[in-house]
Amino acid sequence: MSQDLQFAPYMQSSIGGAVANTMPHLLPELRPQLTLVGPGGKPVPMDPPGTGLRMLGPEGVIGIDLRHVVRVDPAPGSSGAEPNYLACIEFDVPELPWLFTPARADQGRLRPWLVLAVIEREGHAVQPGRPLPFVDVDAALLPDLGSSWAWAHVQRPAGQPGPLLSRLLCPRMLGPETDYTACLVPAFRGGRIAGLSPGNAVVDQLGDAWEIGQGVVRLPVYHHWEFRTGESGDFEQLATAVVPLGEGEIAALGGRTVDITEPWRTGGPLQSGDPPETRQTITVQGVLTLHDPPEGTATEAALTDFRNRVAQHISRGTVDDVGPPMYGGHHLVRHTIDPTETGWPAELNLSPERRIAAALGADWVRDNQEFLMARAWEQVGTVREANRLRRRTAFCTEIAASVHRREVGTLSPAELIRLAAPVHDRVRTGSGLPLGTEIAVSPAPTELATPAFQRLLLRSRGPVARRTGVDPGTYVERTLKGELVPPLPAPVVTGPQATGPLKGEDTDELTASVGSALRADDARHAGGLLRVLSAVATSAEANGFTTQAQALTSVVSAPVQRMLGEEPVDTPEGEGSPDAEEMSASRLLAMERAFTPANVGPLVAELTARFAEMSSGLAMKVPVSYQVLAQDSMTDDPGSHLLELGVPVDPNGVGERLAAALEPGPLLAARLACMASATPGFLGAETPSPTDPVMACPAFNAPMALALKDSAPDWFLPGSAAIPENRAVLLKANAPFIAALMVGVNDEMNREMRWREYPTDLRGSPFAQFWPRTDGLFDVPPIHTWAPDGGLGAQLTGGAGGLDVLLIRGPLVRRYPNMTVAAIPPASRHQNDLAESTWERPKMILKLDEQTCGYAFELPEGNIHDWWFVLAENAYRIRFGFDTAEPPPVTPDEPPMQDEQPTSPWSDLSWATVKGDRGFAEIDGRVVAPEGTPGPVIPGRWNAAEVANMALQRPFRVVRSARSLIGEP
Repeated sequence: MSQDLQFAPYMQSSIGGAVANTMPHLLPELRPQLTLVGPGGKPVPMDPPGTGLRMLGPEGVIGIDLRHVVRVDPAPGSSGAEPNYLACIEFDVPELPWLFTPARADQGRLRPWLVLAVIEREGHAVQPGRPLPFVDVDAALLPDLGSSWAWAHVQRPAGQPGPLLSRLLCPRMLGPETDYTACLVPAFRGGRIAGLSPGNAVVDQLGDAWEIGQGVVRLPVYHHWEFRTGESGDFEQLATAVVPLGEGEIAALGGRTVDITEPWRTGGPLQSGDPPETRQTITVQGVLTLHDPPEGTATEAALTDFRNRVAQHISRGTVDDVGPPMYGGHHLVRHTIDPTETGWPAELNLSPERRIAAALGADWVRDNQEFLMARAWEQVGTVREANRLRRRTAFCTEIAASVHRREVGTLSPAELIRLAAPVHDRVRTGSGLPLGTEIAVSPAPTELATPAFQRLLLRSRGPVARRTGVDPGTYVERTLKGELVPPLPAPVVTGPQATGPLKGEDTDELTASVGSALRADDARHAGGLLRVLSAVATSAEANGFTTQAQALTSVVSAPVQRMLGEEPVDTPEGEGSPDAEEMSASRLLAMERAFTPANVGPLVAELTARFAEMSSGLAMKVPVSYQVLAQDSMTDDPGSHLLELGVPVDPNGVGERLAAALEPGPLLAARLACMASATPGFLGAETPSPTDPVMACPAFNAPMALALKDSAPDWFLPGSAAIPENRAVLLKANAPFIAALMVGVNDEMNREMRWREYPTDLRGSPFAQFWPRTDGLFDVPPIHTWAPDGGLGAQLTGGAGGLDVLLIRGPLVRRYPNMTVAAIPPASRHQNDLAESTWERPKMILKLDEQTCGYAFELPEGNIHDWWFVLAENAYRIRFGFDTAEPPPVTPDEPPMQDEQPTSPWSDLSWATVKGDRGFAEIDGRVVAPEGTPGPVIPGRWNAAEVANMALQRPFRVVRSARSLIGEP
């Protein structure tokens, strides 16, 4: 910062610089020389006036425009100002503090006509007055006006033009935790009298506004603000006081010791192989643990016996005994565990350390069950209404299915067609065609599926049946199969025709109109042909005429594909595209809306040629328009007459397809889907059947790390209460503990929801976030998706299990919550300015209490011991002051501080050096330039710019190695 700023001791106007005397207690007279320029540029000297002009001084000022005040420090109303810093006020007019000083500079020093005074708020209230408010204060509490030149200066950016500003400092050393009022007051008697005199009284008094020892003095106040100081110490003092934990102190964070000698009241102690009096203990680490945690004393035999016993207890709990839960069992749809298993289910349920972590999560759910269930019911929303509709639909489906089996499933094909006749255009059989369309392209009369035909001709006791003796069922079956053909039947499909250019069409308008009309009629006929042909091909596939269906689709495949802009399967050269898609009957049927005259018109000629080829090849007869067929039956060769008489339909097959189409289940399920459908992002298990209850899963995005920290801080970091003040330690996340805790939380929450009749299948993962992340990512994937053979800690995602946490306890955390904490890679340690661009910033900040924070880093895998950590002051403002006299505490185990930040020769200047008898900073006679540092420009006389450089507080940082923070030498 000091390299970016440049200071000047004062800035005075040309009028002030023309004052004859350098003593502000004398009259500020000016004797200007006047020179006139005559013709030809010749100067004409003039005699000066007999008496000098008098400069306007502080006595002419009764107020300051506060818009010229750009900043004050400490900020108004602040409550934690550092006592060792100096209060200041800044103006955007660089010459303002010296504008009305009644003297010119003397050897680089110039007293300002304004002074900043800081006084205790108690007993020194600023009172209203005219023309200015005023304050009564003992002169002993005010700065010495004789040295006021040292505490006013001008600032600008170093080495470049930029905005200039002026600044006033108050040299008083403040006390800790005290309320203060900063007042901008006049420094000369004329200004004091003018600010206290109402009206336009003429003030003509010289001298200072006060003298030390004169007692209480009343001062007008141009501007004032209030603030409160905090505890003693600034960032430098507090940061250097933070040291790594000592060897004896770090042992307190080794985890919690748990005695597992007799884990159950019955069954006796564990078989450990040790003498009976030997206690078997384990050391359980919390969420945060040391990089090298201590081991427990339990033997391998004792742990094996524990695994066998807990597996037996879990198995007995599935029968009729109350046993310990199998955590994660519902997610895996299993309720027993084998003691010889590996993978995360075994690690979680057979290890005492992991069962403790899971039980902590389950206990937290039980302690907060009412709150959690209330939030869960809020999220379920309309799921209960959807389940009510599903239950009603399931009931209706069973009733309707029973009715369908009794009443519909026993009907003959003719009776089924009669039943479906009113909705023949909407009921689709298994062929994909509506019933009416399938009958229309069959040999049977098109009206066979209409209610009127059924009512007049096919009633078993109707007039036609009585007079003719015809059985309606036999008639329907025979006409569908083509055994009965109407006399002189019309062909189902007629071949397309392509009208060529007419003679004289180019010259005769009437002939051109006729030719255009004929070609438009050909296009309409071809479009109708393709639509009917798609239905014929589809019905042929459904009724066993597969070869004929493929022949029909192959005839139109290439033209239709070209119409769609696709590469046809077959080309005139016989070589098709290998990536082309076959034109199936179902696809042809799906495109029937595209067969418009405009689209089909360019295909008429090609379609005509292709149908002529098919007819000449005797594969299938293609009738022409207006042809009358003389055919009594098509039973001799039904495949060759599909385009003439239609597709023979198997009555039993169409009856089965029609009965299936009238099944109520799919219809009711579709109706249910219209009434209740899941919104995007809904968390719920998929149901095998549309009418099964919806299994919802609430989402709790609250980080469990904070919940555990508040409910069980000793398990978040065992021994954290024993950490002394001003200590730092580097910890790591305990991935298996975190994963076990999250399984326990989710498992118990699912059990609670089932107990409260919440719609759940016990496999959901309501809690997926452990750390208070800012990126919105989850730390735990759905538990039912975990690989059973994987390790417990490996199931965490997003680096949740690989965090390194720098824990700091002390006033530094409370006083400077916004300080910069970063990790420095080993390669950047000796680069200029520590290569700040390579610093790793913390992913999150964990606040354990008011003066304890953990800074979590996601560092690359490798040797963490070679990294470094920096604590840097977040210097967002320019401040002035001096260091405190108290040296930082040093412990025998503390490693030397590592810091390569450029410093100023005045960095160690403290209040012990500059503090005078009255508590104000004094420069003359107290400050001597350090060895190797240039002294004052004028020997023996410091100026205000040099004082500003002395008092400027540069941003401070301290760097420590990860090795020392881990506790290694």
